Amino acid sequence: MVQNQQLEEAGQAVALFRRRVLPMLFAGYVLNFLDRTNISYAQLQMGADLGISLAAYGFGAGLFFFGYAGVCVPANLALQRFGVRRWLAFIFLSWGIISCLMATMHGEKSFYVLRFLLGVAEGGFIPAINFYIASWIPPRFRSRINAIFIMAIPLASIFGGPLAGALLRIEFGMPGWRWLFLLEGLPTVFVGLLVLRYLPATPNDAGWLNERQRAALQAVMRSEAGERPADKASWTEGFRVFRQPMLWGLLMVLLAAYAATFALAYFLPTILKNQYHITPLEIGTALMIPNIVALAFSYLIGRSSERMHDIRWHLAGICLIGSLGFFLLHGAAVSSLAAFLAVVSVITGYTIAYYGPLNASIQNYIGANAGPLALVTTIGSLGGFFGPTLTGWVMQATGGEWELAAQVFAAATLLSAALAVLCVRNRRPASA
Repeated sequence: MVQNQQLEEAGQAVALFRRRVLPMLFAGYVLNFLDRTNISYAQLQMGADLGISLAAYGFGAGLFFFGYAGVCVPANLALQRFGVRRWLAFIFLSWGIISCLMATMHGEKSFYVLRFLLGVAEGGFIPAINFYIASWIPPRFRSRINAIFIMAIPLASIFGGPLAGALLRIEFGMPGWRWLFLLEGLPTVFVGLLVLRYLPATPNDAGWLNERQRAALQAVMRSEAGERPADKASWTEGFRVFRQPMLWGLLMVLLAAYAATFALAYFLPTILKNQYHITPLEIGTALMIPNIVALAFSYLIGRSSERMHDIRWHLAGICLIGSLGFFLLHGAAVSSLAAFLAVVSVITGYTIAYYGPLNASIQNYIGANAGPLALVTTIGSLGGFFGPTLTGWVMQATGGEWELAAQVFAAATLLSAALAVLCVRNRRPASA
């Protein structure tokens, strides 16, 4: 049982974490999403330049996640060997360099190879972040932290779309799509150097916390979850958590969410170009609207979930909203650009807002165990392969139509809502 004073001081420590550390992680995730999804705009030129079909593009976009899935668990083992600060810095530097090398692609084979390597380079990022948050933050504070972190995706899309549209207009020695990869990869290298210099690996490394705040943070962590950072001896033992059937239900929700999120991210610019015949810059500007909606929705959901100490019903409601959006993504419901953007705003809200409550629930099941947290990302990333691959195959076979894929995602998210009700367990806040 923790005291009121300890709860207050732990809250102060978490607030300092949000101000001092979270912005750096947030910037990293903005770049992470830009570097893995900027091919959605590059394809508007690259496909014609290199002769890459929609089916090949969808496969290559999804191939990223095969490389990604293969390194999640080994990467978190390396994290424990080298430390979270040095390992995260290495991840940033390696994926930034490979992202720049995407500018050298010359055909389908090089596209496949570089996408796979980019997945390998980025594969350790989210598992490391999950481990870092689970090590630092007590369960009662995680939903909001995760919700703020995932807001990097709509923010990346808000600025990334118009930026990509502008970069595609560059014709200085090479096509705009090559400049897009080069100029969006370089900032990642810079952030990697900042992480190496400034990221505190544990609360004990954070000079901006006082001793009372550190002690309170640890007391609340022990009271709510009995957690401690996993050591090497317990690394493999942590996988016993996967014997829980309820956890597998949550992983199915994650799988569906990844599939829908990245199918949407990789194909929305192509769908807009084919359906409404607008330019890349106009596409990027139009897609600011659903991402602004998603940004606000995600923050409100995360804040509400934390204040009400509820994850189950928040997550189920988010999935129901996503399912409704996918069901509407066809026919007369999207006959105009305005109607299409309204429906996409609903779907984008789901693809962002699910992350906070779902990730907090999974972290609460697993705790600060590096290997199991990495395996969660591995499983989820398989959805990132199947979603774009399915969508590319459907669009190639139907001459650019996407409705069948949308209905598959609608059914999957409806099932996710039921799984959320069955599998999420709300934790009571620590009593004073």
